[in-house]
Amino acid sequence: MKPTVKQIALDLGLSPATVSKALSGRHEISEGTRARVQERAQELGYLKSPGLRRRLGVIAVNPDDMEDSQTSLMFTLLMGFQKYADRVDLDVVVFHINGEGQETLDQFAQKNKFDGLFIMGIKNTGPYYFQLETTTTPIVTLDIHVKNPMVGIVGTNSISGGALAIKHLTRLGHTRIGFVNGHKEAYISQERLAGYLAAMYSHGIPFDQSLCFDGDFSMESGARAAEYFSKTDSTAIYFASDLMAMGAIRHFITMGYDLPGDMSIVGYDNLPLCQGCTPTLTSVAQDPAALGETACALLRSLAQNTPVSRAYLEPWLEIRGSTAALPRP
Repeated sequence: MKPTVKQIALDLGLSPATVSKALSGRHEISEGTRARVQERAQELGYLKSPGLRRRLGVIAVNPDDMEDSQTSLMFTLLMGFQKYADRVDLDVVVFHINGEGQETLDQFAQKNKFDGLFIMGIKNTGPYYFQLETTTTPIVTLDIHVKNPMVGIVGTNSISGGALAIKHLTRLGHTRIGFVNGHKEAYISQERLAGYLAAMYSHGIPFDQSLCFDGDFSMESGARAAEYFSKTDSTAIYFASDLMAMGAIRHFITMGYDLPGDMSIVGYDNLPLCQGCTPTLTSVAQDPAALGETACALLRSLAQNTPVSRAYLEPWLEIRGSTAALPRP
Protein backbone atom coordinates (compact mmCIF):
# COMPACT_ATOMS: atom_id res chain seq x y z
CA MET A 1 0.00 0.00 0.00
CA LYS A 2 1.31 3.42 -0.91
CA PRO A 3 2.31 5.51 2.17
CA THR A 4 0.21 8.60 2.87
CA VAL A 5 0.40 11.85 4.82
CA LYS A 6 -2.17 10.41 7.25
CA GLN A 7 0.00 7.38 7.92
CA ILE A 8 3.05 9.53 8.64
CA ALA A 9 0.96 11.72 10.94
CA LEU A 10 -0.34 8.68 12.84
CA ASP A 11 3.15 7.21 13.25
CA LEU A 12 4.55 10.48 14.64
CA GLY A 13 1.52 11.59 16.65
CA LEU A 14 1.09 14.73 14.56
CA SER A 15 -1.83 16.19 12.63
CA PRO A 16 -1.98 15.57 8.86
CA ALA A 17 -1.88 19.35 8.35
CA THR A 18 1.41 19.60 10.27
CA VAL A 19 2.91 16.75 8.26
CA SER A 20 1.81 18.30 4.99
CA LYS A 21 3.32 21.66 5.96
CA ALA A 22 6.57 20.00 7.03
CA LEU A 23 6.85 18.13 3.74
CA SER A 24 6.11 21.35 1.85
CA GLY A 25 8.80 23.30 3.69
CA ARG A 26 6.47 25.79 5.36
CA HIS A 27 8.36 28.23 7.61
CA GLU A 28 6.00 27.89 10.59
CA ILE A 29 7.11 24.27 11.20
CA SER A 30 10.15 23.83 13.47
CA GLU A 31 13.30 22.29 12.05
CA GLY A 32 13.05 19.42 14.54
CA THR A 33 9.53 18.51 13.46
CA ARG A 34 10.43 18.90 9.79
CA ALA A 35 13.41 16.54 10.21
CA ARG A 36 11.26 13.93 11.98
CA VAL A 37 8.61 14.07 9.29
CA GLN A 38 11.07 13.85 6.40
CA GLU A 39 12.95 10.98 8.04
CA ARG A 40 9.76 8.96 8.54
CA ALA A 41 8.56 9.82 5.04
CA GLN A 42 11.78 8.46 3.57
CA GLU A 43 11.59 5.31 5.72
CA LEU A 44 8.10 4.60 4.40
CA GLY A 45 9.06 5.42 0.82
CA TYR A 46 6.87 8.54 0.67
CA LEU A 47 10.02 10.53 -0.12
CA LYS A 48 12.46 8.50 -2.20
CA SER A 49 15.31 10.90 -1.45
CA PRO A 50 15.61 14.58 -0.52
CA GLY A 51 15.08 17.00 -3.38
CA LEU A 52 13.43 14.62 -5.86
CA ARG A 53 9.82 15.70 -5.27
CA ARG A 54 8.57 18.55 -7.38
CA ARG A 55 7.19 21.53 -5.48
CA LEU A 56 4.19 23.52 -6.69
CA GLY A 57 2.75 26.77 -5.41
CA VAL A 58 -0.91 27.77 -5.47
CA ILE A 59 -1.81 31.48 -5.31
CA ALA A 60 -5.37 32.56 -4.52
CA VAL A 61 -5.60 36.31 -5.20
CA ASN A 62 -8.00 38.38 -3.07
CA PRO A 63 -9.85 35.46 -1.42
CA ASP A 64 -11.18 37.86 1.24
CA ASP A 65 -13.32 39.52 -1.45
CA MET A 66 -15.14 36.28 -2.23
CA GLU A 67 -18.65 35.35 -1.14
CA ASP A 68 -18.90 32.28 1.12
CA SER A 69 -20.19 30.17 -1.75
CA GLN A 70 -17.26 31.22 -3.96
CA THR A 71 -14.84 30.35 -1.15
CA SER A 72 -16.46 26.92 -0.92
CA LEU A 73 -15.99 26.40 -4.66
CA MET A 74 -12.33 27.43 -4.39
CA PHE A 75 -11.79 25.05 -1.46
CA THR A 76 -13.24 22.13 -3.42
CA LEU A 77 -11.03 23.02 -6.38
CA LEU A 78 -7.95 23.09 -4.13
CA MET A 79 -8.88 19.70 -2.69
CA GLY A 80 -8.94 18.33 -6.22
CA PHE A 81 -5.55 19.89 -6.91
CA GLN A 82 -4.09 18.36 -3.74
CA LYS A 83 -5.65 14.97 -4.51
CA TYR A 84 -3.85 14.73 -7.84
CA ALA A 85 -0.62 16.07 -6.31
CA ASP A 86 -0.67 13.35 -3.64
CA ARG A 87 -1.24 10.71 -6.30
CA VAL A 88 1.89 11.68 -8.25
CA ASP A 89 4.14 12.67 -5.30
CA LEU A 90 4.05 16.45 -5.66
CA ASP A 91 4.41 18.92 -2.80
CA VAL A 92 1.87 21.77 -2.73
CA VAL A 93 1.96 25.04 -0.78
CA VAL A 94 -1.05 27.38 -0.86
CA PHE A 95 -0.78 31.17 -0.52
CA HIS A 96 -3.69 33.59 -0.03
CA ILE A 97 -2.68 37.01 -1.31
CA ASN A 98 -4.76 40.17 -0.92
CA GLY A 99 -3.71 42.45 -3.74
CA GLU A 100 -0.92 41.73 -6.18
CA GLY A 101 2.41 42.41 -4.49
CA GLN A 102 5.58 44.11 -5.68
CA GLU A 103 7.33 40.76 -6.08
CA THR A 104 7.02 39.31 -9.59
CA LEU A 105 5.68 35.83 -10.19
CA ASP A 106 9.12 34.65 -11.34
CA GLN A 107 10.76 36.08 -8.21
CA PHE A 108 8.08 34.48 -6.04
CA ALA A 109 8.62 31.07 -7.65
CA GLN A 110 12.42 31.28 -7.44
CA LYS A 111 12.42 32.41 -3.80
CA ASN A 112 10.15 29.55 -2.74
CA LYS A 113 11.83 27.00 -5.03
CA PHE A 114 8.61 26.20 -6.88
CA ASP A 115 8.68 24.18 -10.10
CA GLY A 116 5.39 25.79 -11.13
CA LEU A 117 2.44 27.92 -9.98
CA PHE A 118 -1.33 27.61 -10.15
CA ILE A 119 -3.06 31.00 -9.88
CA MET A 120 -6.71 31.87 -9.26
CA GLY A 121 -8.44 35.25 -9.08
CA ILE A 122 -6.30 37.37 -11.43
CA LYS A 123 -7.96 40.35 -13.12
CA ASN A 124 -6.87 41.32 -16.61
CA THR A 125 -5.94 44.81 -15.39
CA GLY A 126 -3.55 43.73 -12.61
CA PRO A 127 0.26 43.35 -12.69
CA TYR A 128 0.15 39.56 -12.47
CA TYR A 129 -1.86 39.37 -15.68
CA PHE A 130 0.74 41.30 -17.68
CA GLN A 131 3.56 39.25 -16.15
CA LEU A 132 1.95 36.11 -17.55
CA GLU A 133 2.89 37.24 -21.05
CA THR A 134 6.63 37.11 -20.30
CA THR A 135 7.04 34.72 -17.37
CA THR A 136 9.52 31.85 -17.65
CA THR A 137 7.90 29.94 -14.77
CA PRO A 138 5.47 27.13 -15.65
CA ILE A 139 2.08 28.54 -14.65
CA VAL A 140 -1.52 27.37 -14.91
CA THR A 141 -4.35 29.86 -14.45
CA LEU A 142 -8.04 29.45 -13.82
CA ASP A 143 -10.00 31.05 -16.67
CA ILE A 144 -7.18 33.34 -17.88
CA HIS A 145 -5.58 32.88 -21.30
CA VAL A 146 -2.38 34.50 -22.59
CA LYS A 147 -0.08 33.71 -25.50
CA ASN A 148 2.89 32.24 -23.66
CA PRO A 149 3.96 28.57 -24.01
CA MET A 150 4.85 28.58 -20.31
CA VAL A 151 1.27 29.40 -19.27
CA GLY A 152 -1.68 27.03 -19.47
CA ILE A 153 -5.36 27.59 -18.73
CA VAL A 154 -7.88 25.31 -17.07
CA GLY A 155 -11.60 25.99 -17.06
CA THR A 156 -15.04 24.87 -18.16
CA ASN A 157 -16.05 25.24 -21.81
CA SER A 158 -18.13 28.44 -21.79
CA ILE A 159 -19.18 27.95 -25.43
CA SER A 160 -20.73 24.61 -24.51
CA GLY A 161 -22.23 26.18 -21.39
CA GLY A 162 -23.94 28.89 -23.40
CA ALA A 163 -25.20 26.29 -25.87
CA LEU A 164 -26.75 24.23 -23.07
CA ALA A 165 -28.47 27.23 -21.49
CA ILE A 166 -29.86 28.72 -24.69
CA LYS A 167 -30.93 25.35 -26.13
CA HIS A 168 -32.90 24.65 -22.95
CA LEU A 169 -34.60 28.06 -23.03
CA THR A 170 -35.46 27.94 -26.73
CA ARG A 171 -36.97 24.49 -26.30
CA LEU A 172 -39.25 26.10 -23.73
CA GLY A 173 -40.31 28.64 -26.35
CA HIS A 174 -38.17 31.61 -25.30
CA THR A 175 -36.53 33.82 -27.91
CA ARG A 176 -36.22 37.14 -26.03
CA ILE A 177 -33.39 35.88 -23.87
CA GLY A 178 -31.30 38.34 -21.90
CA PHE A 179 -27.72 37.87 -20.77
CA VAL A 180 -26.06 39.17 -17.61
CA ASN A 181 -22.27 39.06 -17.65
CA GLY A 182 -19.63 39.44 -14.94
CA HIS A 183 -17.23 42.38 -14.67
CA LYS A 184 -15.24 43.31 -17.75
CA GLU A 185 -11.92 42.85 -15.94
CA ALA A 186 -12.37 39.06 -16.00
CA TYR A 187 -11.28 37.01 -19.00
CA ILE A 188 -14.06 34.52 -18.23
CA SER A 189 -16.61 37.28 -18.90
CA GLN A 190 -15.46 37.41 -22.51
CA GLU A 191 -15.82 33.64 -22.73
CA ARG A 192 -19.31 33.56 -21.23
CA LEU A 193 -20.44 36.34 -23.57
CA ALA A 194 -19.02 34.46 -26.55
CA GLY A 195 -20.97 31.39 -25.45
CA TYR A 196 -24.22 33.35 -25.29
CA LEU A 197 -23.69 35.03 -28.67
CA ALA A 198 -22.71 31.79 -30.43
CA ALA A 199 -25.72 29.94 -29.02
CA MET A 200 -28.16 32.70 -29.96
CA TYR A 201 -26.73 32.81 -33.49
CA SER A 202 -26.98 29.02 -33.84
CA HIS A 203 -30.71 29.24 -33.05
CA GLY A 204 -31.23 32.03 -35.57
CA ILE A 205 -31.98 34.67 -32.93
CA PRO A 206 -30.71 38.14 -33.89
CA PHE A 207 -28.38 39.91 -31.49
CA ASP A 208 -30.04 42.67 -29.45
CA GLN A 209 -27.67 44.85 -27.41
CA SER A 210 -30.54 45.96 -25.19
CA LEU A 211 -30.77 42.40 -23.83
CA CYS A 212 -27.18 42.41 -22.53
CA PHE A 213 -26.31 43.73 -19.07
CA ASP A 214 -22.89 43.99 -17.38
CA GLY A 215 -22.80 42.91 -13.73
CA ASP A 216 -19.85 42.07 -11.51
CA PHE A 217 -20.57 38.47 -10.39
CA SER A 218 -22.21 39.69 -7.15
CA MET A 219 -25.79 39.21 -5.94
CA GLU A 220 -26.18 42.99 -5.84
CA SER A 221 -25.45 43.28 -9.54
CA GLY A 222 -28.00 40.51 -10.15
CA ALA A 223 -30.61 42.65 -8.40
CA ARG A 224 -29.68 45.61 -10.61
CA ALA A 225 -30.03 43.35 -13.64
CA ALA A 226 -33.51 42.31 -12.55
CA GLU A 227 -34.51 45.95 -12.28
CA TYR A 228 -33.13 46.56 -15.77
CA PHE A 229 -34.83 43.57 -17.40
CA SER A 230 -38.15 44.38 -15.78
CA LYS A 231 -38.30 47.26 -18.27
CA THR A 232 -37.64 45.05 -21.33
CA ASP A 233 -39.70 42.44 -23.17
CA SER A 234 -37.39 39.57 -22.24
CA THR A 235 -38.99 36.37 -20.98
CA ALA A 236 -35.80 34.59 -19.91
CA ILE A 237 -32.30 35.53 -18.70
CA TYR A 238 -29.03 33.63 -18.79
CA PHE A 239 -26.60 34.71 -16.05
CA ALA A 240 -22.81 34.24 -16.14
CA SER A 241 -22.85 33.19 -12.47
CA ASP A 242 -25.24 31.67 -9.95
CA LEU A 243 -24.75 34.50 -7.46
CA MET A 244 -26.03 37.09 -9.93
CA ALA A 245 -28.94 34.83 -10.84
CA MET A 246 -29.88 34.43 -7.17
CA GLY A 247 -29.72 38.17 -6.61
CA ALA A 248 -32.06 38.61 -9.57
CA ILE A 249 -34.49 35.98 -8.29
CA ARG A 250 -34.77 37.74 -4.94
CA HIS A 251 -35.34 41.12 -6.58
CA PHE A 252 -37.90 39.83 -9.08
CA ILE A 253 -39.87 38.31 -6.20
CA THR A 254 -39.84 41.61 -4.28
CA MET A 255 -41.25 43.24 -7.43
CA GLY A 256 -44.14 40.78 -7.44
CA TYR A 257 -42.95 38.50 -10.26
CA ASP A 258 -44.16 34.92 -10.44
CA LEU A 259 -41.06 32.82 -11.16
CA PRO A 260 -40.66 31.05 -13.47
CA GLY A 261 -44.07 31.98 -14.90
CA ASP A 262 -43.11 35.60 -15.59
CA MET A 263 -39.37 35.07 -16.12
CA SER A 264 -37.18 32.00 -16.60
CA ILE A 265 -33.66 32.18 -15.16
CA VAL A 266 -30.50 30.12 -15.77
CA GLY A 267 -27.25 30.50 -13.79
CA TYR A 268 -23.72 29.21 -14.19
CA ASP A 269 -21.54 27.24 -11.70
CA ASN A 270 -24.14 24.97 -10.05
CA LEU A 271 -23.24 26.10 -6.53
CA PRO A 272 -24.85 24.18 -3.64
CA LEU A 273 -27.00 27.27 -3.03
CA CYS A 274 -28.88 26.53 -6.27
CA GLN A 275 -30.95 23.95 -4.44
CA GLY A 276 -31.63 26.22 -1.48
CA CYS A 277 -33.23 29.22 -3.19
CA THR A 278 -36.89 29.54 -4.21
CA PRO A 279 -37.43 28.64 -6.94
CA THR A 280 -34.46 26.29 -7.17
CA LEU A 281 -32.01 27.49 -9.81
CA THR A 282 -31.41 25.85 -13.17
CA SER A 283 -27.66 26.13 -13.72
CA VAL A 284 -24.83 25.24 -16.07
CA ALA A 285 -22.78 22.89 -13.90
CA GLN A 286 -19.05 22.46 -13.55
CA ASP A 287 -17.04 20.11 -11.34
CA PRO A 288 -14.57 22.15 -9.23
CA ALA A 289 -12.78 19.06 -7.88
CA ALA A 290 -12.16 17.82 -11.42
CA LEU A 291 -10.97 21.31 -12.38
CA GLY A 292 -8.44 21.18 -9.54
CA GLU A 293 -7.16 17.76 -10.55
CA THR A 294 -6.90 18.88 -14.17
CA ALA A 295 -5.04 22.05 -13.16
CA CYS A 296 -2.46 20.01 -11.26
CA ALA A 297 -2.03 17.54 -14.13
CA LEU A 298 -1.59 20.41 -16.60
CA LEU A 299 0.93 22.18 -14.37
CA ARG A 300 2.88 18.97 -13.90
CA SER A 301 3.08 18.59 -17.68
CA LEU A 302 4.30 22.17 -18.13
CA ALA A 303 6.93 21.66 -15.39
CA GLN A 304 8.12 18.61 -17.34
CA ASN A 305 8.45 20.72 -20.50
CA THR A 306 5.30 19.43 -22.19
CA PRO A 307 3.70 22.52 -23.80
CA VAL A 308 -0.01 21.94 -23.09
CA SER A 309 -1.85 25.27 -23.38
CA ARG A 310 -5.51 24.59 -22.52
CA ALA A 311 -7.62 22.05 -20.68
CA TYR A 312 -11.35 22.75 -20.86
CA LEU A 313 -13.84 20.46 -19.14
CA GLU A 314 -17.33 20.02 -20.55
CA PRO A 315 -20.23 21.36 -18.45
CA TRP A 316 -23.73 19.94 -18.11
CA LEU A 317 -27.09 21.49 -17.30
CA GLU A 318 -28.91 20.91 -14.01
CA ILE A 319 -32.59 21.71 -14.69
CA ARG A 320 -34.52 22.90 -11.66
CA GLY A 321 -37.49 25.11 -10.85
CA SER A 322 -36.37 28.49 -12.21
CA THR A 323 -37.18 27.72 -15.85
CA ALA A 324 -40.54 26.94 -17.46
CA ALA A 325 -42.23 26.92 -20.85
CA LEU A 326 -43.23 30.31 -22.21
CA PRO A 327 -47.01 30.70 -21.67
CA ARG A 328 -48.95 30.70 -24.92
CA PRO A 329 -50.65 34.01 -25.77
